[in-house]
Amino acid sequence: MPAYLAPLLESLLADPVLLYSTGAALLLLAVSASSGFGRRDFLALARPRTLLRVLGAVAVAFLIEAAHVLWASALPEPLPALTAGLHRLPLHLVALAYGPATGAVVGVLFAGFHAGDGLPGWPESVLTLELAVLGWLAIYPSPRVTRLAGPVNSLLAYALAWGTGGIALLAATRGVVTLDLLVAEHAALVPGLVACAVLLSLFGPRAYRAMFPGSRIYPPVPSRRAASGAGVGASRPALALAAGRELTLVAHDARRAVTLGGLAVESPMLGEALPGRRPRGERSLPALAVGELETGRPERRRRLEPRRLPEELTR
Repeated sequence: MPAYLAPLLESLLADPVLLYSTGAALLLLAVSASSGFGRRDFLALARPRTLLRVLGAVAVAFLIEAAHVLWASALPEPLPALTAGLHRLPLHLVALAYGPATGAVVGVLFAGFHAGDGLPGWPESVLTLELAVLGWLAIYPSPRVTRLAGPVNSLLAYALAWGTGGIALLAATRGVVTLDLLVAEHAALVPGLVACAVLLSLFGPRAYRAMFPGSRIYPPVPSRRAASGAGVGASRPALALAAGRELTLVAHDARRAVTLGGLAVESPMLGEALPGRRPRGERSLPALAVGELETGRPERRRRLEPRRLPEELTR
């Protein structure tokens, strides 16, 4: 074992909270990454336009956070609390659109702006985990299908990432994890996170299809039977016979369905025959004479000869 890993392993074994939270964070990252690699979502980054969108999202997020640091003190009292986590909005949009691999790349690029001496940049590493989990959750429910998928996935990804990696970071830096420390750690970010979720609800499925094309994570396709089940009865004639039910003839139009059971009951009460359409080639033929076959020829009578009869009849 390398010498620099020995102190890390000792600290993990000495603190069960740090050990379990770190293991949960690594497991969450592995599941998210495997789901992205299974769909090859990283191939979307090979497109120059997609890569420009990713870099642009990172640049916009960095500018929003820099503006918050510089000018938050000059804003009225409710606004600084809302702009604290507003830099997540462009990062969440890209992660929701392109999946866990792109979310992890965005998180790594954003963490590079905050990297410095020692531990600075570790909160952004947990943010990277949050974006990877968000891209994994975006597979289903997909924001390309329903509008509420974006806000719900955003809040759930924050809870999963900071409930595992955030607790591990808190245990490593503070040495102890308490409820008061957790509340104080996230109290400043919750208003901005809620504001980010509200803004994400403004982006519907059409916005994702128009602004972020070329994604390799697709929502589940509905089965063909379920998709065409509504139009089968109205588009194709069919006979449906069920136990204890009447035999129903489904015509081209569902409103013109005829129940054969009811027709059989009401037909004797009709004054005349049911109207029908006679084919063009149909002609009225005279009735066949008695003894004639369908061909119109007289029936040929066969004579019985004694020598052809059985022996029992000739005795």
